[in-house]
Amino acid sequence: MARGVKKAFTEEGVAKMTAPRSGRREVGDAIQRGLVLRIGETGVKSWSVIYKVPGERGVSPTGRPLKGSQKRITIGQFPTVGVAAARKEAGRIIAQAMEGKDPRPERQEANLLRYTNSVEVVSKRMVELAKKQVETWPRMEQVLRDYVWPTLGGRPIGDVTQADVHKLLDDLVAEDKHGTAREVRKMMSRLFNYAAEKSLVAASPMAGMKRRDLTLQVSERALSDDELRAVWAAAAEMAYPFGHLFQLLILTGQRKNDWGSAQRFELDAAERLLAIRMERFKSRRGHVVPLLGLAWDIASGLPTWVDDDDEDAIPDGELFLFSTTAGKRPVSGWSKAKVRLDELAQKHLREQRNDPDAALAPFVVHDFRRTCETRLARLGFNQEVRDAVLGHAKPGLQRTYNKYDYLDEKRAALEAYGAHIAGLIE
Repeated sequence: MARGVKKAFTEEGVAKMTAPRSGRREVGDAIQRGLVLRIGETGVKSWSVIYKVPGERGVSPTGRPLKGSQKRITIGQFPTVGVAAARKEAGRIIAQAMEGKDPRPERQEANLLRYTNSVEVVSKRMVELAKKQVETWPRMEQVLRDYVWPTLGGRPIGDVTQADVHKLLDDLVAEDKHGTAREVRKMMSRLFNYAAEKSLVAASPMAGMKRRDLTLQVSERALSDDELRAVWAAAAEMAYPFGHLFQLLILTGQRKNDWGSAQRFELDAAERLLAIRMERFKSRRGHVVPLLGLAWDIASGLPTWVDDDDEDAIPDGELFLFSTTAGKRPVSGWSKAKVRLDELAQKHLREQRNDPDAALAPFVVHDFRRTCETRLARLGFNQEVRDAVLGHAKPGLQRTYNKYDYLDEKRAALEAYGAHIAGLIE
């Protein structure tokens, strides 16, 4: 390991330094005493400070403090820690050593405290507090557990940067999980505000974060009769899995993952309903969707997969209703499927109107829910029944005191709505 070389470090100069062919190379700073840049074979550059503590070996006969053995403290890697920051920290360590205090125990205690306060540990403390104050704490915990802890959970919360959060959100957006990304961003803002209140971070890295791609565009879109006919015909042309999936979303008004991630055991043939378990429902409570007429015809006719020869096969009841992997995993590729649905619906709309220039106004899958509620209102069903059908949480004190499940009313509403849709497409 080469030593003895000293340079006046600059950001540009350090960036241009190359790795040695073998071993490690150390370069001292000509400006800050004790500051050293170590460069490994892989090109990794890390700062450290070398020092001795006066008086550590007592004093000489003449009363002069005797310095102890040489010690080293690692400051951090370049370019995460720049030249100015490295000099500042090295100066602080050298000054403390010259006062006869070894900085290592203090730093070890600080590092222990830092790693003890990981993202997962701090967020669990926040959730425990939320249990006493926020009714939606289960959703908070679910978002953190499913999307934050797997990637950032073990990191000291004080080390997480805005770039880390951007990376997490970018990965979700790449999977077409914009809604989930919005939820994650909201929970991360809440987490860092909590951490700042507890003095665990100097400031929230979420401050000033701009994500225009996650801006929620409020939509009041409900599909018209001819649009519904065109979309239904398009879904019929697509067939399984997404064709049937889009049709059930139209007929029941549920969220896309309520059906997209449904498993065989949630489909009750005797009662003709889909019983969505609380673990995967948005408001963390069970939700029952009655299936009548056309909706039951589609649901009951979905393919099944059985492999009795495979000892590791997933039990039939746990297989997913909509899948391209024989029920082993839920269906994926919503974005491509929606593009195909739009293309086919545009074609059918032009055929229906006998107009080659007819344009289908843009819509999102969630608009099927708005369409369902709008039509139910026209059919005469009140707000409580419509909320029950769509699985909306009860407002205010209703959540606490109204335990009625509206199952009969939901059956009547969805039966009427299904007959209404059947009349349109016929």
